[in-house]
Amino acid sequence: MGTYNGLARFDGVRFTIFDTANTPEFHDSRIMSLFEDAKGTLWIGHETGSLTKLEHGKFTDVRLPGAWPGGPVLGIGTDKDGVLWLLNYTGTLCSMNSDKLYATNIGPGLGVPSLAEGNDGSLWVVRNGLLGALRKGKLEPWLPGGQRDVRDVQRICASQSGGLWLTGNARVAKWSGTGPVQDFGPAPWGWDYVEALSETKSGDLFVGTEDGLYLWAPDGSYRLFNRQNILSHNWVCCLTEDREGDVWVGTGSGGLDELRPRTVEMVSAPDDWQNRAVLPVTTNSAGGLWIGTEGGGLYEYNGREALPASRTNGLANEFIWSSLEDQEGNLWVGTWVNGLFMRREDSFEPITNAVKISEGTRALFEDGETMWIGTPDGLVRYSNGEATNVTANAGLVLPDVRTIAKDADGTIWFGMAGGGLGRLKDGKITQFLEQDGLPNNFVWSLFPDDDGALWIGTFDGGLCRLKDGKFSIISTEQGLPSDVICHIADDGRGNFWMSSYGGIFRVSKAELNACADGTNATVNCLVFDEGNGLATLECSGGFQPSGCRTSDGRLWFPTIKGLAVIDPSKIKPNPYPPPVLIEEVTVDDQTMKHEPGNLVQMQIPPGKHRLEIRYTGLSLVSPERVRFKYRMEGLEPNWENVGTRRVAYYTYLKPGNYQFHVIACSNDGVWNETGATLRLTVIPWFWQTWWFITSAILAGMLAVGVGVRNVTKRRLRKRMEHLEQQRALEKERARIAKDIHDDLGASLTRIMLLSQSGRMEDAKYSEVQMERIYSTARDLTRAMDEIVWAVSPQHDTFDSLVSYIGKYAQDFLSAAGIRCRLDLPMQLPAWPLTAEVRHNLFLAVKEALNNVTKHSDATEVHISLELFESGFSLQIEDDGKGFDPGGPGTDPSTINQARVLTGHGLPNMLKRMEEIGGKCHIQGMPSKGTKVRFIVRIKSSAKNAPMPTVQ
Repeated sequence: MGTYNGLARFDGVRFTIFDTANTPEFHDSRIMSLFEDAKGTLWIGHETGSLTKLEHGKFTDVRLPGAWPGGPVLGIGTDKDGVLWLLNYTGTLCSMNSDKLYATNIGPGLGVPSLAEGNDGSLWVVRNGLLGALRKGKLEPWLPGGQRDVRDVQRICASQSGGLWLTGNARVAKWSGTGPVQDFGPAPWGWDYVEALSETKSGDLFVGTEDGLYLWAPDGSYRLFNRQNILSHNWVCCLTEDREGDVWVGTGSGGLDELRPRTVEMVSAPDDWQNRAVLPVTTNSAGGLWIGTEGGGLYEYNGREALPASRTNGLANEFIWSSLEDQEGNLWVGTWVNGLFMRREDSFEPITNAVKISEGTRALFEDGETMWIGTPDGLVRYSNGEATNVTANAGLVLPDVRTIAKDADGTIWFGMAGGGLGRLKDGKITQFLEQDGLPNNFVWSLFPDDDGALWIGTFDGGLCRLKDGKFSIISTEQGLPSDVICHIADDGRGNFWMSSYGGIFRVSKAELNACADGTNATVNCLVFDEGNGLATLECSGGFQPSGCRTSDGRLWFPTIKGLAVIDPSKIKPNPYPPPVLIEEVTVDDQTMKHEPGNLVQMQIPPGKHRLEIRYTGLSLVSPERVRFKYRMEGLEPNWENVGTRRVAYYTYLKPGNYQFHVIACSNDGVWNETGATLRLTVIPWFWQTWWFITSAILAGMLAVGVGVRNVTKRRLRKRMEHLEQQRALEKERARIAKDIHDDLGASLTRIMLLSQSGRMEDAKYSEVQMERIYSTARDLTRAMDEIVWAVSPQHDTFDSLVSYIGKYAQDFLSAAGIRCRLDLPMQLPAWPLTAEVRHNLFLAVKEALNNVTKHSDATEVHISLELFESGFSLQIEDDGKGFDPGGPGTDPSTINQARVLTGHGLPNMLKRMEEIGGKCHIQGMPSKGTKVRFIVRIKSSAKNAPMPTVQ
């Protein structure tokens, strides 16, 4: 777009300005005209009379014919032969193929001339009220049939169906070659000058004036857009329609405006709903709607307007939280404090025999002759004049019922605010909460589908599917615009429509099921927001009904600023894939020089590291929802899905050749698979070149060859010495183990036998003492057995360690009355272990088991072993009362493992694992047990391998 401050390029998200400061090809920054020819070259006319072109991303100052008189370039166009013509302020035309000038002979005086291109490629000129056609280098006046109406022409444009639209003589008409074929009559702007004229692909005619923008429909009706309703300024200077059907309006002082077809209509009331939020909306037998508000009472919509229906007719409270017309035509209305009312004829009567619903009715659902009522105290069944709270004795947590539904097998489902999901089946109440798989305990909407799935809309937890007893969650992480789902509706076309705090959106049921099944990682949502006519992004929810579908297929959604209606049959997908453009490359925060908009190949100097590539996708319908994927071929094997981010980051590229490829997807899920590519060459330093590396290798091989003999002898000698020392050490360890077993073990065993015999004596004191001796000797024997096992060389294997720990855990826990469940691999690798590793790991496990028996109140302990490339992890998990290692309110993932507690037991485990190069992770939550995970690296060849991630 041309401005008085330069040429602006807009991709829907950001502007890029080209002016004399950054574009030396510009003689001045005041742009008067723009024209794109059939080859895609952009021609730019300046106020000083100069001409610039943008071709293949490069600006060029165009040399004009010598006979060009100068002056502002007001118009640029090509004739049928492809010859480029310029029009200046005096109405003089100049051909770029010759120096010859053609003075306009179609009207005297100066005036404000303009150019327009016909559908057949012809070039038309308006000057001083008369119209002429440029044919074979000459201007011919156009006076069909001598009609005087073609005089005083102000502006023209081509018609999609053929002919020309003309404004002048205070009228709007379409002319063919013989005369007017359609006349819209007197123009509402009178004799004021028309600044811009354009017909869209849909047949609408836009007329820009100083009073605003007029939209003429094909039937002759018109609307005025100005500063009072939509435009940023009344003075409309220029118009254009993009390929996606949006109309862009350039104003004199207000900047750029965008007009797009409205897909969401807002229903208003004469009193503007008393500035209250619209809450429940439901159909009535007359083909209209009942609409409740938050403090504004009840309204009835008759298809044309919404009128108040609740004043002075018995409805005691104007905070309407639910409403429903039953099969007999009775209107049920639930209020905030005054309970439930029924409308008979023209007045409302309170339902006084209902149980516990006087505090507020949140939801209404009709099931045959039964009316289900959602209240703060649970679910109420109203039938035959009797009300029963079916959940009164179910022990539900927070039974504030907000939505009710019935599936195909007759099961009643109800959602609660804080109480999760409830089910009434065969007279039994079942409650489902977050611990059962729900994403959030605040359930606002329900929709049972025909395939047996129950779709659950939550407040701040997204959408959830319950199918075959399994909950599957779909949230903003998978592509939803909001995690607050107020209402779910089926359009009968294979789509769900949902209202939310992020607007109204449509999503395919097939995509939702694929995502819930794990087949697809994301879903594509078509979002309707303020740009589509929605008054606000925040829809209303937390009550029932929070939306409805009328017999004509239209969907109605309440919002905090009125009632929105969408006709799904009129929603046309955007078929155009967005063109992709690589805009800028920066290396170490320095922008690389390139031709604007033509990034194809680039070289990066040696020693550079941090790379940023900025790109864009040109879809102006919903530019903020254009999504991208990119891949750096030569570095990344797979596509990187980056959502709406328009920049790629790389911290380091080693020397070599790469190709960056980026593709884009429109708001309707149409991908441009071709995208844009950028070839990159990272230049190496001289020591990174192949010849230098080859020379260095040869020199290194020569040096190694000279000294290999001495080095080999030295290594062999040291290895023999090491083997001798190791053999002597193993012999010494075996001797120590034998002595400990034969001498100390035998003596302690004898003490234990003697103490056990002493327990048979009658003396009370002797019995106590002997019991202490026996216990001490037994512990010493067990400890000695552990020492023998730790120092004995024959146990320096991974298999021995696992077997010993498993046997010890079973014996120790069974003595404490705790079940022990072992989950160990069938095949264990033959890893050698040092005595230090075995000893420290065993003592850490022993400490963990000791903590379980002393502090956890557990009934079962699960010990599992996981092998990985560089070692293993041993996890001990109990089902006890648990604890919070980081303190109240601490996220377990952020716990500093070195500061778990100030006692000795847990720090000792951490210290023992540190001594052998391992890790100890402790995770616990109150009432949810404790997990202790020991991670040990074994293989020396993998000493640099990463430790496993703690989950």
